[in-house]
Amino acid sequence: MAKPFKIAVSDAQLQNLQQKLETASFPDELDDAEWDMGVPLAEMKRLTAYWRDGFNWRHKEMELNETLKQFLVPITVSGFGELDIHCLHHTDSNPNAIPLLFLHGWPGSFLEATKLIPLLTAGDEQPAFHLVVPSLPNFGFSSAVKKKGFGLVQYAEAMHAVMTALGYHEYAIQGGDWGSIIARVMANRYPDQVKAVHINLLPVMPPLPWRNPLLFLQSLLTIPFSSKDKAHLVATKQYLTEGNSYFREQETCPQTLGYALHDSPVALLAWIYEKLHAWTDNYPWTDDEILTWVSIYQFSTAGPAASVRIYYEAARRDSPSAFPGLTTADVMSIVAPHGVRFAVAQFRRELFRVPLYWRWLIGNVVRANEYDCAGHFAAWEVPELLAWDIKAFLGRNGQAHGAVSGRSGY
Repeated sequence: MAKPFKIAVSDAQLQNLQQKLETASFPDELDDAEWDMGVPLAEMKRLTAYWRDGFNWRHKEMELNETLKQFLVPITVSGFGELDIHCLHHTDSNPNAIPLLFLHGWPGSFLEATKLIPLLTAGDEQPAFHLVVPSLPNFGFSSAVKKKGFGLVQYAEAMHAVMTALGYHEYAIQGGDWGSIIARVMANRYPDQVKAVHINLLPVMPPLPWRNPLLFLQSLLTIPFSSKDKAHLVATKQYLTEGNSYFREQETCPQTLGYALHDSPVALLAWIYEKLHAWTDNYPWTDDEILTWVSIYQFSTAGPAASVRIYYEAARRDSPSAFPGLTTADVMSIVAPHGVRFAVAQFRRELFRVPLYWRWLIGNVVRANEYDCAGHFAAWEVPELLAWDIKAFLGRNGQAHGAVSGRSGY
């Protein structure tokens, strides 16, 4: 049974953070380095000073507790026992509202979806939604996982268990970053319950002839690519060759990195802030937004080091359950059952962008749009636009209208 939850960071945690910020030291910086080598020194000194002397976590904590309906949902994951999953659960007054599961990734959190809540659960608009926003295991205020092998199959099982525990037997999913990968695993494993999936990240394997001969022939017929397709592939190549060193470190040696993330709030701030800056489309981050985002990791139940282990586990097929594990590459190559309807929204500054006609590689994609704005954190950068796209997909006259039977949870 789900239990109401309030964020309650201890005084000892706040005091420990304060002490570390007061004794923080900084490296030097090359002249005119700006953002070329990472977060500029001046930015780090300014944000550290504000975190130490100006940012009021207690005020933010109270605001989150007053505005968000939070719960701990006990679930069981095969081979790992019981976990408590922190989640937001905002229901609409319409009893036929569509259950919608919002899945975040790294370095995101439940915080990303908070701008969507009033847009999707207003009570007087159609379609209406019951919005469920979990913190993934090892993230936010969900339980820590204490042994190896908790991979993509287990994340999918955990998220499906949350929806089942809340009484939703059919539902839709919205996901970006790891959320888009986990959503695709769920569509393959639970097609009788997952009826529609909306994603804003489309990682796929190229249509090679032995994987998808028809799409490969289509690619040959459409070469040369359009200028937009070329730009997408150039951006993706740049990300894969120059922008994913963080991915390789977290995929191979998460424990080594974890010492810095756990012991140094300045290291944690730099590690995450670099991505907030680089992965958005000139979004005007405020200092309070940045520090709230990073504080969710700083004060997380499992600790900030635990969050990066998803990269390590997703690169391997280790699994203590009866189900074989899946790697990220596996998921990028699988096709969901035809009964699950997909929508893709591809934003201008997304990390991984591909020609939209490759969308058929993931399954029955009935809606696909490209937007000339925003980046990796669409729910935070352009919540109104993302909410509109979700509603257009699932609402009346939408490509997935009627796919999900709206029903109340507990």
